[in-house]
Amino acid sequence: MIIAIAAILLILIIASLPLIVFSTVRVTVIMEHSSTVEELQIAVRALFGLVVYETTIPLIDLFEDGEETIKKKEREKGFKGETKELIQVIKKAFRSRKSFLFFLKRVRFKNIQWETNFGMGNAANTAVFAELVLNAKVAIFAVLSHYSNLHTMPQLIVTPIYEMKTIQTYMRCMITFKLGHAMIAVIKLMKSQRKLQEA
Repeated sequence: MIIAIAAILLILIIASLPLIVFSTVRVTVIMEHSSTVEELQIAVRALFGLVVYETTIPLIDLFEDGEETIKKKEREKGFKGETKELIQVIKKAFRSRKSFLFFLKRVRFKNIQWETNFGMGNAANTAVFAELVLNAKVAIFAVLSHYSNLHTMPQLIVTPIYEMKTIQTYMRCMITFKLGHAMIAVIKLMKSQRKLQEA
């Protein structure tokens, strides 16, 4: 009886593997920075909606944690230690670029919206820097479109605020990919890391 149940479970697992591998993971990312809201929202749906994960991260906590980590490392290590660690990071990034690009080519970006209200308190400076910010946004997505799949035209908006110094930004996008492609990318990454450790 136990053997029969185990066999049925094994058959069900094997039969469901293609569904799992080819299932789509959908990630919705919302970042907002303003005088009232500073947070990063991430929502993940996978396995046909059976797996749902949502989290909200305050941006100030994210930046403070990052700064504290950097300061801690600076206290623990000298210049030589930092240089050696930087070389290792560069090596790892170089080795893992193939797996990253493999995955990125199979990622789809949808519903991209990036709005920024920008002001420097001076009309001339505000106009110049607002143009620079818009050009930077366009350049970022030009590169992204080369290495991935942009399924919708990004809404890139920069609104100059001439009367005051301010920077407010709101960004929303949806990212979708096949679970199987993510698994292959992880396997490739693990292989490259193992080669780096053996070298």
